[in-house]
Amino acid sequence: MSRVTEAPRLHRNGDGTAEHVSPRTTPFDDRQLEGAAITMDGGLHDSNSPDRRKTRLAAVSAPPASSGTELQAALDREAAATRRIRELEAELAERSLAEDKVALTTRLQQLERDLDVYREAKRSAELAVLDTRSVWKHAEQRITKLREGHTYRLGQVMMTGFSSWRDSMRLPARIAEWYRDYRHSLSLPADLIPTGAAPEYLQLSEIALAKAQKDGLAAAERWIQDQRPRGSVLSRVLLDLAKQARAADPATAVALAKAAAEADPNEGRVKLLAFTLMDTGSIDEASAILQEALRAGAALNATEIRRYEELMALERFKDQGIRLPKQVSRKAPGARLNVLLYVPQSLPYHWSSISMRTHALAQELAKHDCSVRVVTQPGYPVRNTGASRKSGPDMVDGIAYHRMAPIETAPAIIDQYGRDAGVALGRTARTLEADIIVVATDLEAAYPAAIAARMSGATLVLDCQRVAAGTDTTSANDKETLLRQADDALIAEAGLVLTRWPGASDAVAARKVPPVKLLMLGESVPAFKADEKTPAWRSDPALRNRLVLGYVGDPYEDLDLEGIGDAFDKLVANGIDVGLAVFGVGSRFLKLHERLSHMGHGERVLFPGRPKVGSIAEAYKTIDIFVTPTLAGSSRTERTRFELVDALLHGKTIVASDGPVARAILGNAAVWIGEGENGLVETLNQLAGDASQRSAQQEKSAGRAEEWRSLSSAGALVERLRKARAVSSS
Repeated sequence: MSRVTEAPRLHRNGDGTAEHVSPRTTPFDDRQLEGAAITMDGGLHDSNSPDRRKTRLAAVSAPPASSGTELQAALDREAAATRRIRELEAELAERSLAEDKVALTTRLQQLERDLDVYREAKRSAELAVLDTRSVWKHAEQRITKLREGHTYRLGQVMMTGFSSWRDSMRLPARIAEWYRDYRHSLSLPADLIPTGAAPEYLQLSEIALAKAQKDGLAAAERWIQDQRPRGSVLSRVLLDLAKQARAADPATAVALAKAAAEADPNEGRVKLLAFTLMDTGSIDEASAILQEALRAGAALNATEIRRYEELMALERFKDQGIRLPKQVSRKAPGARLNVLLYVPQSLPYHWSSISMRTHALAQELAKHDCSVRVVTQPGYPVRNTGASRKSGPDMVDGIAYHRMAPIETAPAIIDQYGRDAGVALGRTARTLEADIIVVATDLEAAYPAAIAARMSGATLVLDCQRVAAGTDTTSANDKETLLRQADDALIAEAGLVLTRWPGASDAVAARKVPPVKLLMLGESVPAFKADEKTPAWRSDPALRNRLVLGYVGDPYEDLDLEGIGDAFDKLVANGIDVGLAVFGVGSRFLKLHERLSHMGHGERVLFPGRPKVGSIAEAYKTIDIFVTPTLAGSSRTERTRFELVDALLHGKTIVASDGPVARAILGNAAVWIGEGENGLVETLNQLAGDASQRSAQQEKSAGRAEEWRSLSSAGALVERLRKARAVSSS
């Protein structure tokens, strides 16, 4: 007896995964082989005739006619079983998310704590009702006393003194009687005299804010403390200073909010302190203060309830962390790589750096024989659970944009939103048979994408469009620490991490990311068919025969639009014939337009809004000098500068603020804004008067654009994705 290996059999539903079934051995009788030799009429032993030997060998090697059909049927059954197994694994992953013990325990603990808070608030409310009744009774007594007072009597005498001619005749005697009584009476109680707190607050707040802008917040705080106003006034002024410092100096904002609560510790001040702490990144302290305020009976309006839910979600997420289901079995790689891009917004509804970058990447991947689909976040473009949705995807230049149905959970409730959006995206990824899911590192998008990648068996690719400014975590607040930990967990989960500008790879590698997972992708701009109905912006009377300054892009929080307006005003005052064209939408652009119009520059400026995708090239042709100054210290992360790449690849003369990301993108193809308050004006003044310098900068932009195109290697990305997919599938 000898033993031979038998091929693995297909398993029915409920058995183990077919790909992981171990081969097993069965006994095989050697006499079966002897019997087979006997039935061949001794041909195996007859070697005298070569022709007969060839014929008999061919007969032995030729399989029956039905064996090919049986083999194909077996392969079909195996593929169906594999698909069913993956479906069951995905369903199990969904259920594991819904029944996550850690998430349920954390939620239960919060509900128990909220119940305790409610009970304490109920007791406080009952006491407050008693207090209110006591105050009401006291007020009734005061009203009775006031009616007995001399002021009320005088008013009554004067009001009834002219009701008839008889009362008019008795009026002098009644006034004399009242006056005799009044001489022996007390004056009006002092607590009914108007305090004048509102005018005092407005005056002091205006002075304090002006002093803070000129001399700093510390000087403004010392000044208002030296004025020794009443507690309510001091508290409101300190809160105004805290609001002004919230973005620039979070620590000072928190200190001022605490001082305001100490000066007038009512429930409104305490709530403002808690939400100020939340805005500056605190989680534990803000939650503790707000819980204490609720126990004392503080009421929350609709906006405060929403923010309270966001704070509780951050607190839960801090305890839970990233929670992912088990990995579904990988499907066999197909002939084409199916790539799914998951984004918050897209064409044709949003013209922004996100949508432009997404479309450019989709076009590049499609050129390398990839099947590319774009999927937007649940509910986009209408985040309304009751809104009707368009059936089928939107097609933009051959790229399919799929829309998911809305979900009930708001994006700010990150723990529950991540699960709900992840399940919805996982179902879509399975339907589209995605091999790769590409998503930005923003937690709101990356967390659901990581869940969907595990549910669908796809590979997760993170696109680092934003990178933390440094690796020092000693001064990070609660929220920053939490987001950094979540980023680290998601990067560890990803199969590939993309960086967008030179130097970003070093910043990501400093977070202990293996070099094999890093790929420098760079930026590229999409190609659109020219729109024949594009307006002739350059021939507009506001810009005709003038040197045109301009900007095309989003109103980023670090973009110094006010600085552009001030510089333009000074250039016109210096006698330089310039125009301004700004292509974009947003309230900041509207405010700049209104401000320049009030300055008397309405005939020199043009704000046409977002151009159509087929008119973007014409918008850049309208501009002679692309201007993009940035505010210092307005962002704690380094983001990609798509607007710089876009202007560079359109061959513009670029005036920009110096910085690590801008210098990595532009190199020598930029005129850097000088230092000082008038740096932008002086730089533009010099450039406006030197046509040769502008021409030289355009040539540098063209050269730098070619260098930048070489950095954007979609071919290398596709090659890495194919290798990673083949390895993971095997």
